[in-house]
Amino acid sequence: MKTEDIKLFHQIVDAGSLIRASEIFDLPKSNLSRRIKSLEEELQIQLFHRHNRSMQLTEAGEKFYERTKLILDELELSIQEITAPTYELSGHLRVQILPLPGIIDLGRAIFKFMDLYPKVTVEIITGSVETDLIENHIDVAFRIGDKLEDSSLIARPFLSASFGYYATPSYIAKNGMPKKPEDMINHNFIRFRYPNGHLYTKMPLGQDKIIEGSGNLIMNSVPLIVEACLQDRGIILLPEPLADYYIERGMLVRLFADIEPSMSYGWLVYPSRKYLSLTVRTFIDHMLTEAEQIGICQNIEGDIRGMSI
Repeated sequence: MKTEDIKLFHQIVDAGSLIRASEIFDLPKSNLSRRIKSLEEELQIQLFHRHNRSMQLTEAGEKFYERTKLILDELELSIQEITAPTYELSGHLRVQILPLPGIIDLGRAIFKFMDLYPKVTVEIITGSVETDLIENHIDVAFRIGDKLEDSSLIARPFLSASFGYYATPSYIAKNGMPKKPEDMINHNFIRFRYPNGHLYTKMPLGQDKIIEGSGNLIMNSVPLIVEACLQDRGIILLPEPLADYYIERGMLVRLFADIEPSMSYGWLVYPSRKYLSLTVRTFIDHMLTEAEQIGICQNIEGDIRGMSI
């Protein structure tokens, strides 16, 4: 039994389909299908349910995937330790990034990783929904929030951002400048729905105040929220670094400038330390190092409770 065929089986599962694996690794679909069929014959089990355009793991295939994953990871690590520094990382990484501020910086850090390890292929998945990492074969994801709802995931503090409330000068001229937190109830909020479905109705003001907010517009796109605010449609809660651009040009006004800004946190998450391949481990270390170098990583372990770090 060839180790490469077992690794190929894992790559097909991680890619999500035979067709996608064929595209990623630039191999004929017929070649991949033949090698998987040969592996099944050697094992005398069926690894996939085959349909017209899709392949799903059988129960035996799922067990074979889980049991051999750790074995392959340990083999890869052993080879790396023996052959270093001549060993070259390879494999396919699936990375999920939410379409939020900072996505360009994350992309640049990932591209730098690819330059360092040209044999690694990377698939970047963006979307406004936090998908299940294990079910969707995602190696690493970038999430936001005060806590991680899925306690089975490992979370590493990755970034933090201070938030403030902003509106246009025209909106303030028409609706008045709120002087105290209680005044905010009379204003229209443009609200953001987070990828986990959470919608703020109680929003932070500073480090220890909570205000009630309501409005007639809800979106999950930060650029569209900013655009709606610029059209005088209401007040927004926005990261300070993103708002600075508009403040400097007189397009937005900061509310409650005398109150310390509230903080939001970002996390690099992955399913388990035990099953991490060397490629995934190296990628995680690279991203954390890059975050420190570009100044977006903060030492915030003590600030948040309820995380699996």
